[in-house]
Amino acid sequence: MAGFGAIILAAGLSSRMVDNKLLLPWTDGETIISQVVSAYVDAGVDPIIVVTGRDAETVTAQLASYCLSFVHNPEFATGEILSSVKAGLRSLPNTLDAAFIQPGDMPCITSAVIRQLAAAREPGVNVAPVYQGQRGHPVLLDRAFWRAMLDLSADARPRDVLQGARDRLRLVAVDEKGVVLDLDTREAYERGLGRGC
Repeated sequence: MAGFGAIILAAGLSSRMVDNKLLLPWTDGETIISQVVSAYVDAGVDPIIVVTGRDAETVTAQLASYCLSFVHNPEFATGEILSSVKAGLRSLPNTLDAAFIQPGDMPCITSAVIRQLAAAREPGVNVAPVYQGQRGHPVLLDRAFWRAMLDLSADARPRDVLQGARDRLRLVAVDEKGVVLDLDTREAYERGLGRGC
């Protein structure tokens, strides 16, 4: 997995939950955020950047056993997801070929999917998974598009970069529903917890 880094977005407010969803228990003693990180570690991705916001110290402590780096997004309370993506990109070495961008609330994305996306990557091409016709996460953003992402205005969305270069986006069909399952609500969390990955 040489040449690939990862940005794990862990700065959100979890506004639809009282608790910070990333710190909720998942399976086998893992929390949601540690499950997400574990998949990238298992896939051999390095470096891994975790972008923190709410409960930054607790999130950092939760992941202390992993070899990764943290960057705090000071705009986490008012900025959209784009501000976290930019913070992560600025923290990655520019010698990488591409970087996975992964929301921290999607613990059912596996190391197998991460490897599958990496295998599909070609220079100058972004990669995203598709499950039963629905595009999911993570996105593998080629370095050629990092500057375009960093140059987006504050009111833009990360997907604008992908939509602006559709001819440079490879969609990879996967068999794992986890690429489209996030845990935005307590109900989604409880359903996922019962099912696991």
